[in-house]
Amino acid sequence: MVGSDPIMSDTRSQSASNAVDHRQGSLLGVWSRESLPDWVVRGLRRHAHGSVRIGSPLRAVRDALGAANASEGDLRSFCAAHSQMPILHVGFGNADEEAALRNHASVLLTTEPWMRPTGREVQRALEMPLPGFPHEGSFAQASEFIAQGAAPELLHAASVAPSDCGSVLARLQEVSILLVQWLGIPERVSAASTAGRLHRAHESQPDASSRLFRLWEGSIAVTCAFTDGRTASITASNRHWHWRRCALVSGSIGAIYVDDQHMEWRSPTHEVLDTPSPHLTPAHAAADDNTPSALLSAALAPPLSTGLSPLLLQRVRAVMEASCLSALTGEAESPQAMMDVLAQA
Repeated sequence: MVGSDPIMSDTRSQSASNAVDHRQGSLLGVWSRESLPDWVVRGLRRHAHGSVRIGSPLRAVRDALGAANASEGDLRSFCAAHSQMPILHVGFGNADEEAALRNHASVLLTTEPWMRPTGREVQRALEMPLPGFPHEGSFAQASEFIAQGAAPELLHAASVAPSDCGSVLARLQEVSILLVQWLGIPERVSAASTAGRLHRAHESQPDASSRLFRLWEGSIAVTCAFTDGRTASITASNRHWHWRRCALVSGSIGAIYVDDQHMEWRSPTHEVLDTPSPHLTPAHAAADDNTPSALLSAALAPPLSTGLSPLLLQRVRAVMEASCLSALTGEAESPQAMMDVLAQA
């Protein structure tokens, strides 16, 4: 498929691979500088595999799951005490936390996008957004169909949720992953948002635009154009009354509709060609819903996925930054140009 990039990283170093294999079913570290969202607490309580260690400068966070005696208030000390265990970082990260996690964490699981410069040396830690689109189930099946030659010419994807499930950027990251994975990086994006009160920050950092959306509640819609005529639209919102994620791709092979519960492939004449049952892990099969807490619990069940490839993450971030900038300026922006800017940061 033109421009696509596999969602699973095939370029892990041998040391990272050994670390991942060694810690299956072992400790999970959770770090947060703010109060844990309810969906994270519920997801961790449903997580029955291995042990959870909570770290935070806030006593309320350390007490959230009854793990205060095994907690650390400093991230560097916390990571050093539990070297090479996967870390679930709740909220947005900063440079100091990135440095600590890079040196210690074998896998970095995140609830919010880490909009860091992409020009640095690839981090040792493997990164996986959570709850994210599952690596098993219907979205993975759709990826398999597309990878086998069902190259789409059009995509519409949406991720919506209440504000207590995360930021607009987290929802935008989910649909941007599908966009880049299935169609590649677009030539230009044009975005509109309901954030009429936001203004461009007078800052030199490349991620000044995206930072404005961190604490904002609202919606963003992005239209994407590719050099070969393909088009896409993605929508993200954290002002919805329930959690919902879905995508529709179409082309000469027909159309594929997918959400967290099922996938359906129809021919160009609208005949149903396939409606496969999702390939579920035991944890997914045991989940009685597709709420963020259930998805988080299922994603934490061993064996953990290896994370997203560095190139895919760079492209996704470029799409997100270009979309945020377009929403602020009202002009079309180039994700490729944004990649070049971020690489020089």
